[in-house]
Amino acid sequence: MGCFASFEPVTSGRFATTCLLMIGALVSGCGGSSEGEESTADAASATVSAAEVTGFGDVLSTSSGDSLYVLTADPPGGSKCVDACTEEFKPLVAEGAPTAGPGTKSSLLKTFKREDGGEQVLYNDRALYTHTGEGLISGAGEESDGGVWYLVSPDGEPIETTAAGGY
Repeated sequence: MGCFASFEPVTSGRFATTCLLMIGALVSGCGGSSEGEESTADAASATVSAAEVTGFGDVLSTSSGDSLYVLTADPPGGSKCVDACTEEFKPLVAEGAPTAGPGTKSSLLKTFKREDGGEQVLYNDRALYTHTGEGLISGAGEESDGGVWYLVSPDGEPIETTAAGGY
């Protein structure tokens, strides 16, 4: 059954993530690039928006609907997530200045140069990442590189508790 075929409350972060990913795939498939032309719009624009996620409230996300995360061990304006860490948590990189989408503040967006040469996006001086694994995580013992991974609020703070009503 599809994401919109049921009106029952969402009870699984995995289900919500799957729906967001499906919507992102549909939207990104509507572009007008010609055959053989590679689109770099996501990397070039690196748009950060806010989206509601059941159980967590509004969280930062990419233009393709991927939720964004922060690592509590990261220093302000930098990243400890390198090498193997980046296999599960991909740094959000930009070519040029990142863009503030709906629900976010452009004054909180900037970038820094990673050790690998990429320009990683910062929000409120915290490095942003996408998660390549299944389902949403936020805290729940997801330790990595001396810190914990959390979803990010539109204020740029880690979301350490679920929203009222839980999930």
